Amino acid sequence: MLPFRLFHNQGELDLPLSLYSCGLHPQHTIHRPIGYPTFQCMICFSGSGVFHFEGMSNLNMKRGDILFVPSKIAHDYTPSETEPWILGYMGIEGSHVEAILSTLQLPTLTPVAINEHELQQLEVDIQQLWHMNEQEEEDANRNASIKIYSMLTYIATIIRGEQKPFRSNAGVKELLRASVQYMEQHYMEDLSLANIAYTVGYSKQHFQRKFKEVYGMNPNQYLQRLRLLKGAQLLESELELSVGEVATMVGMELNYFVRLFKRKYGITPAKYRIHKDERSSVLQQYRIDYF
Repeated sequence: MLPFRLFHNQGELDLPLSLYSCGLHPQHTIHRPIGYPTFQCMICFSGSGVFHFEGMSNLNMKRGDILFVPSKIAHDYTPSETEPWILGYMGIEGSHVEAILSTLQLPTLTPVAINEHELQQLEVDIQQLWHMNEQEEEDANRNASIKIYSMLTYIATIIRGEQKPFRSNAGVKELLRASVQYMEQHYMEDLSLANIAYTVGYSKQHFQRKFKEVYGMNPNQYLQRLRLLKGAQLLESELELSVGEVATMVGMELNYFVRLFKRKYGITPAKYRIHKDERSSVLQQYRIDYF
């Protein structure tokens, strides 16, 4: 269990999303007559409970439900059973919270159900988010902002049905495009082939076979090339980042990143950053090849 934790976002950057609070633990009755200071994402991991908002019918929330609660709206909530009601949550603030939520079309004050696999993924995400407070403050704030956005887009794709398995009416190419989109959204994370396959309702073996038929390479090769391309773009645009930091941001270990980068582009990441002419020709060549 993770106790309630407040985060302090006093960095120089005005981040579009910032982590105000986070936790995952059994809930008792809470009364908030003036609401909560920030937008909240609540996720039920066990038991059930009831939310009450003035002028609305009671909202029941059980395992696998997600509820988005706007800031400063009076409400209260309480467990409804003897079994512990375990909620994971994150309080979100920032300069673009409302705009991002609107763009992602995330519903508020309406519980949304997710499956067990998706629930397990969000539990891991909350645990990672909670522990970001242990990093250096500037890195923690930036990494938390990235993580929150990743979680919100993940939930949005669940709600829109883009990640629901076994969609009988979807064609193979449409499903594979969804898997590519998933990789593009989560390439910086520790992705397993089985989890990517699950997002489109395929077994690991069937997914590998179909992916290669359409894209001419297996999914791991595609993900590897995506990470290298993203790494090349970061080396070009984020000059203050070290090669090691770039490697981490694209989900790769430093030595592995350097070795694959040199094998793919014929130049080390450090030299790539220095030699502008070679950099231009490399990106032009492989952008065409990749896309």
